[in-house]
Amino acid sequence: MSEAGDQLMMPIVEVPGEGRLETARSDELSTYRSTEDSEGDASPAEHEQEETNKSSSTRRKRKPKVRNGHHGIDMTPPDKLLRKAEKKARQYTEDKKINKAIKELIRCTALARIVYRDGHWKLAEAYANLAKGYFDLKGYAPQAQYHAENAKTIMLSGVQTSSSYQDKASIMKVLIIIYHILGRAQTKLKKYPEADQSLQRAEKIATERGKLPSITSDECDETDIKIAISLGRLHARQQKFASATTYFEKAKDLIEQSQGGDSIDLIPVYQDLGRVEQSKGKHANHERAIEMYLQAHSVAGANYSEGTVELADTAQALATAYSNTGDPDGETSAESYLNECLATYQSIHGPDHPQTLEIQDELARLMVRTEREEEALSLLRSTIASKREVYGEFSDEVADTYKLMGSVHLSRGDMEKALKSLKKCYLIQSTAYGENHKKAKETQQTIDILMANPAVASSVPKTKKEEMQSRPRFNTIVNRSGNVGGYMPQL
Repeated sequence: MSEAGDQLMMPIVEVPGEGRLETARSDELSTYRSTEDSEGDASPAEHEQEETNKSSSTRRKRKPKVRNGHHGIDMTPPDKLLRKAEKKARQYTEDKKINKAIKELIRCTALARIVYRDGHWKLAEAYANLAKGYFDLKGYAPQAQYHAENAKTIMLSGVQTSSSYQDKASIMKVLIIIYHILGRAQTKLKKYPEADQSLQRAEKIATERGKLPSITSDECDETDIKIAISLGRLHARQQKFASATTYFEKAKDLIEQSQGGDSIDLIPVYQDLGRVEQSKGKHANHERAIEMYLQAHSVAGANYSEGTVELADTAQALATAYSNTGDPDGETSAESYLNECLATYQSIHGPDHPQTLEIQDELARLMVRTEREEEALSLLRSTIASKREVYGEFSDEVADTYKLMGSVHLSRGDMEKALKSLKKCYLIQSTAYGENHKKAKETQQTIDILMANPAVASSVPKTKKEEMQSRPRFNTIVNRSGNVGGYMPQL
């Protein structure tokens, strides 16, 4: 086995016997166990009375005891708190309460260290789940990489014990999650060699895990699908289009075999296949790319009703694919799907929503490409107030709108209006980023080129700042052409 293969797995020690792993507990947990043991010796009558008391107490909310103005100490064992935090994290994730989910995942890492102590694979699992949460919920690649590296260090620095095939499968699952998240985060951070190495390790461990008797074929397929999609996206970023297509086709076949041809999991895979095809430049097969996007839209139509956000999202992706063909018929189809998306987003989100405004910008660009500048300008003007409300007065979105309007005016030869729009764009960029920022400098260069034309410069009123810049410099030295003091020499 190669050196990379030697480092792939951490040592797992088989422990004879059955039962769950004996975890490290604190003194408080020992006290908790002894309390439970003493309660186990109670008589059936006492148990019945206790159950009656418990059922009656659940009807009313218990208030924390307060003594001398201080609340009582929560004596709940940390293992119970850990299970409670894990349950909350899963619930918040399902409800898309991102910040609360991340908070509970952080709490899980602290409680896992108390319950299992340093070096245990359960602590590594908590860090891996936190890394996954940061990446999937917030899209934070640096944080995901950091916590995944912590989990990897724990797994590879200690000797993990397993008393059954189930424990061994759980340990290997944690390793798969760690390397998978590492690979995805490194892909987003453009660390492509490291990402490829991490994903290949995840794939190799998944293959070994699939050989265990406790692992089902459905579980193997689910893991293989995730890793294949991640490898496909990595290779697509590296412009290795052939291998990327191979991985996406593998994921598609596995999903169709395990979930059927109408599974919603096929939607991103079809879109990835179409995106890869259109990324080939002059060698792109646009008909095949459109076919993939149509398949994604068809699957969405089979799973979601008309007028839903999910169906509008696939329609937007299909419209973008049609626009990328550069064909007039493609632009017509793209406009049809964009109008469909706009109607859906406006009915669900209203006019003041990022998705609605994004579709309106796409429609405006399409109108510019199809030489309908006046319609594009009218649409862009109508979005400025909403963009100020949604993004803020000095936002990139408002500045980009003014810049696009200036470009449209330039294409029509209306220099005065173009200069007016570009100046508004520059004001926002220089206020938000400073005059030395790249964006502000590029806009200023365009303004200077237009102002070099005397006819344009004279037709546009100058700002106070420009007037001050055009004034001659103040000179503190007085030009003395004669004698000072009023003395007149005698002739």
